[in-house]
Amino acid sequence: MFNKIIRVLNKELSQLYFAIIQSYPDSYLGRKLRKNYWKKKLRNCGNNPEFRKGSGIGFPELIDFGNDSIIGHDSLVTAGHSKGIYIGNNVSISRSTFIHASNHNVDDLDKPIMEQGTSCASINYNDKVYSVIIEDGVWIGSKSVILSGTHLKKGCVVAAGSVISGPFQEYSIIGGNPGRVIKQRKWNENLLDKNLR
Repeated sequence: MFNKIIRVLNKELSQLYFAIIQSYPDSYLGRKLRKNYWKKKLRNCGNNPEFRKGSGIGFPELIDFGNDSIIGHDSLVTAGHSKGIYIGNNVSISRSTFIHASNHNVDDLDKPIMEQGTSCASINYNDKVYSVIIEDGVWIGSKSVILSGTHLKKGCVVAAGSVISGPFQEYSIIGGNPGRVIKQRKWNENLLDKNLR
């Protein structure tokens, strides 16, 4: 009985500690606290990461996070029930963005959705398998939603408020719901389909 009380107390204290770290202002101390906290939790974490006030990470043990990347205010990145998430170097995830690497199954009409389990994409990248890949130099605009199966190649830009799923060539500017290529940041005959010219 005593051990159970100690376990519950420890869990409560750890949740309180997380709430303080997550909501601490974006001062030098707040940024340092979040950086140290997530560096210990993430599967891999590069140099000089930044985690802004209110941001959160679900299942950090399934996430690889690169150098000089940022998760903006009130954003959530979660890899639950997936193969994992890869976030490269110099990636900017703007405020209130949601990245989720798995989806609820909905096919069985005789069973509540919450009892149907989940599914996720499998994308090979650098000899590993992930469900979401965000390569180097990607900028994701505020309030975007990035779903399982998304592969944003180097230098992509996602317009604010977009809903993204699927692969996108490097240097694409993507927007809308569902997200589609609006134009290319860098002209390359090999990257563009004739219909996008």
